[in-house]
Amino acid sequence: MQKVVNQHLQERIKILSDKLDWKCLSWNPSITWEIIKDNLDKPWDWRGLSANPNITWDIVKDNPDKPWSWYNLSYNPNITWDIVKDNLDKQWDWSGLSKNPNITRNIVKHNPDKPWNWYSISYNPNITWDIIKKNLDKPWDWSWLSIHPNITWDIIKKNLDKPWDWYRLSANPNITWNVLKDNPDKPWSWYAISYNPNITWDIVKNNPDKPWSWYAISYNPNITWDIVKNNPDKPWSWYVLSVNPNITWEIVKINLDKPWNWRGLSYNPNITWDIVKDNLDKPWNWSGLSTNINITWKIVKDNLDKPWDWSVLSKNLNILLFIDDLCNFIKDYHSALVIQRIWRHVISNPEYMICKRRLLYEYNSMNNKI
Repeated sequence: MQKVVNQHLQERIKILSDKLDWKCLSWNPSITWEIIKDNLDKPWDWRGLSANPNITWDIVKDNPDKPWSWYNLSYNPNITWDIVKDNLDKQWDWSGLSKNPNITRNIVKHNPDKPWNWYSISYNPNITWDIIKKNLDKPWDWSWLSIHPNITWDIIKKNLDKPWDWYRLSANPNITWNVLKDNPDKPWSWYAISYNPNITWDIVKNNPDKPWSWYAISYNPNITWDIVKNNPDKPWSWYVLSVNPNITWEIVKINLDKPWNWRGLSYNPNITWDIVKDNLDKPWNWSGLSTNINITWKIVKDNLDKPWDWSVLSKNLNILLFIDDLCNFIKDYHSALVIQRIWRHVISNPEYMICKRRLLYEYNSMNNKI
């Protein structure tokens, strides 16, 4: 199966070879070691390749001559603590290792002699308040900790003496409207509160005295077209609304008199290639379209004359391997297996004429040799 996928990826890269941005492509997680190996003459960015989830420790070990980035390798999700422990002579970057998702609190706790980077550990999803509390002398990044999903209001409330970043705290999804309402004396950021997913339109509507940011509210996932339509007097940001996934092409089409931002619309996940194709007179932003998740290999291949942003396209996950491609590969692969299984059964079972013919042929062949 992997062989089939690699073959298709190779073909696609070959066709686009002169257009692709190889540095950007290096960060594309669709890139496999087979592709890299077969294109070693290309200007790869080995930092991106080193962080690529398709790069395993065995690959690194078997290719010591390659210019691996040890910082990027150190936070590669394939690098485990056992690998590090068994290869302490390697140039591990402890800043990268500190934010590696495989590094747990027990690993940190049981290896206090290691040069952990506490600033980077602040980013690690495994970090809990207990670890922070027991290591308050360490140089934590309090700005990042403020938006960490493991930091709750109860923790903040009991530790108000800590250097929290109140802008980040205001955006933390653990901060609810009740928390904000019950603590009006805190230095909240109303810009960040405005796009906090806990803030609904009813909250905004019922609290007009609050210093809401309408730019940030326009970005809030709870804002629908009906809300915008029923409140035309509000200073909405039309660029942000244009990107908002609640805005569909039907809405745009029926409301072409509105000041839509076509750059923003080009990024919008509701914009498909069919929509673009049928409306080529519109001022689409091709850099935005090149990022759009709906742009696939087939679309690009069939429209090479369009002004795509190849640097951006090279990072687009769908450009090398779209989910539909995978489904087709799997379908073809399984179809082939089924056909092979049936063929083996039919060719070896004398109940079937084809098997009888095979046996007769083999018998005659054998007799001719005698």
